[in-house]
Amino acid sequence: MPDSKVLPLGSPAKGIPSFAMRKYLFLLLIPCFSHAADNHAKNVILFLGDAGGIPVLNAAGIYENDRPQSLFIQHMPYIALSDTSSLNAWVTDSAAGMTALVTGHKTNNGWLSMLPGEAGRDGRQLKTILEHAEERGLSTGVVTNMPIWDATPAACYAHVDSRKKMAEIFEQALHPRFGDGPDFLVGKDWKKLAAATEQAGWNLKDGLGKAGYRVFENPADITADATRAAAIYDGSDFDPEPVVTRIMQTLSRNQKGFFLMVEWDMHTKATLVGIKRAIVMDHLIRKVAAEAPADTLIIFAADHSFDFRLIKASKGQPFAPQVEADLAKEHRGPLDKPVVAAGTEHSGEEILVAAQGPGAERLHGFIPNTRIFDIMMQAYGWNQTR
Repeated sequence: MPDSKVLPLGSPAKGIPSFAMRKYLFLLLIPCFSHAADNHAKNVILFLGDAGGIPVLNAAGIYENDRPQSLFIQHMPYIALSDTSSLNAWVTDSAAGMTALVTGHKTNNGWLSMLPGEAGRDGRQLKTILEHAEERGLSTGVVTNMPIWDATPAACYAHVDSRKKMAEIFEQALHPRFGDGPDFLVGKDWKKLAAATEQAGWNLKDGLGKAGYRVFENPADITADATRAAAIYDGSDFDPEPVVTRIMQTLSRNQKGFFLMVEWDMHTKATLVGIKRAIVMDHLIRKVAAEAPADTLIIFAADHSFDFRLIKASKGQPFAPQVEADLAKEHRGPLDKPVVAAGTEHSGEEILVAAQGPGAERLHGFIPNTRIFDIMMQAYGWNQTR
């Protein structure tokens, strides 16, 4: 064998950069590595359109603007289509649907953030994204125009084998497994919840007080100095924009960050109610996206779709009057097709997921609903333990 060529000390071999050159290249790459390491979300806001499937979003955009694909949601920079099936059914209910989003696990319809156990054994509780946030000292909030103990908000903080266990569900919000539980609880049905807790042997107002909540009769009454508040109201929808803005401002005081879930019901059993609520949520997301800090991941998703279809309408006149006139009809002939047809049940097709902010680039393609949990965890930079 020929002798190896011995290089003088400090002389680079051919094709190998010198020490000085390697150091220079390393220094050039430091900003890239730092950017990758720092490209995490400090805050995550999950907007949930209950029954807000693609057909409802499509109708809402046309209803408001007389053109398709005109909602803000539809122009967020990253989108995917998500499966919504549950563990035991192709068509999910809100309990299993939301559980998948906030825990990364599919469960049976009717179950909240809990897996069914084997025969004769209790089920396994699943740690939610809100609980991960609480465990790490972030501030958290749950806002909805549905009952505060209902499936979507409850999946964030409760673990039960039946979404009907109203008092047991809400008691878990006041006695959390991690941290001190949601800092803000906003939702409906004070009277029903108070009656259920009385039957269970405890007083709702006293329970909230012992858990450190300031209680407000209406969401709009929450004051800027309230750092821990519950507004459980009876009546019609509140205006979410000032309420969510105020809660975000408070949550943002936590230097560790926050997690906020905002649900708005979009069921179209009452057609115009569902369509208009979709528009309300779209306006809210637009506003929040303009005001939120740059280190905030914003996601819109639905827990499931709904039996709702656009059947006919003319482009020669505004869409909204056509829908309203059609819904006002008391009788329809055998050949008279409706402008929109709304059923009464959930449906199983994919839903739109849209996002912007740090970590949103992970959202693309066809995904299972459990992937949304993974995206939020990765955006925070947290271990994927479930």
